[in-house]
Order: sequence, then C-alpha cells, then structure tokens
Amino acid sequence: MAQTIVTPDHDVVVTEIDIAAPPERVFKAITDPDEIRRRSPQLDIYESEPRVGGRWFFEMDCSKNPHHGVTRIRHEGQFLEFDPPRLLVHTWLANFHKDPAMQTIVRWELTRTKTGTHVKLTHSGLAAEPAIAKDYAGGWPGVLEELKKFLER
Repeated sequence: MAQTIVTPDHDVVVTEIDIAAPPERVFKAITDPDEIRRRSPQLDIYESEPRVGGRWFFEMDCSKNPHHGVTRIRHEGQFLEFDPPRLLVHTWLANFHKDPAMQTIVRWELTRTKTGTHVKLTHSGLAAEPAIAKDYAGGWPGVLEELKKFLER
C-alpha cells in the first residue's frame, strides 16, 4: 500500500510504495508510452518522447465528474532527468490549476530492494495552490498502486 505525506507548507507531496519487480521493469512501466497506455486505460491520449528534453502529455475525460470545473483533464511537461533505471524527473503542468502555467516538478526515484523496487515519488512546487497538494496527496497513491498491480500481475 502506498504511503503519502504532505509537507506542512503544502509545497511537497511524497508518495512511496514497494513493488515486486526489478527497477528496470518499473522504469519501463513509467516511461514507455505503450506500457503507460496499457496500465492506464482511463487515459484517452498519452504521448511522450522519453528522453531528456522530450515532451509528454496526457488527456482524460472527466465530464461525468468535473475536476475543479474542468471536464477534460490535461497534464503535460518535459523530461528534465532520465537515468534508467533509477531516476526520472519531469515538469508537470495541469489545466485545472488556478494558474495553468504553474510548473511543478515530479521526481521518481527507484531503489532496488531484496524483493524488487522501492518507488519514491516526490511532487514539489505546490505551495502556490495548497488545495492542489491535497488533491495530489489523494491521487498519487492510486497511481502508484495501479503501477504495482500492473507489474505484479
């Protein structure tokens, strides 16, 4: 089960989970566009260029349950660090933020364990919109649990 903390200033959300799969497999599952589309069928669109400087984006319909008044969620960004199989860092923008141009950072750290991989996801730069930190603290555990389920099936 994923564990999440939010810093007191609401700037950082940290979510961690252990997955019974090697780091190489976990890294592929978080970077390969075909893998992401397979493990996240709720995404209508997912495109990426998995390399430093490459762009990524996804969209999904939420018209039945609008999120902060948005009926189609879009997240996008650019890869800043790409060091398989241990580190992935990318920018993160979301169309439902009060300021859709507010750029935050998502950092995936993968550490080999005796039974697989420890995944630590850190989403930072959220202090300007404290309510959004709460949303991500509720969302990232589901993403990591989905990843675990996909890799351990």
